[in-house]
Amino acid sequence: PLSNPGFHSIVQLFPHLTKLEYATNFHTFNNQLEGVTPDMFEAERLAVAQYMNTQPFIYEGRWHQPITTEQRLMAGM
Repeated sequence: PLSNPGFHSIVQLFPHLTKLEYATNFHTFNNQLEGVTPDMFEAERLAVAQYMNTQPFIYEGRWHQPITTEQRLMAGM
């Protein structure tokens, strides 16, 4: 999963970016980072949205995507 510092790095690495699409869900963060809560996930989403609103390119953040089959398998669902 990509967090706020990662978005800052992408902007620095690609200064001529015209569009950034990002799709994820809570399960991605929960499977990769121990102790992440839905509130923490939402706070991160909001922090990224605030930062991306200051950038000159188009940002499409889709943070509430459906759980994938792979995520179900990883979680033992």
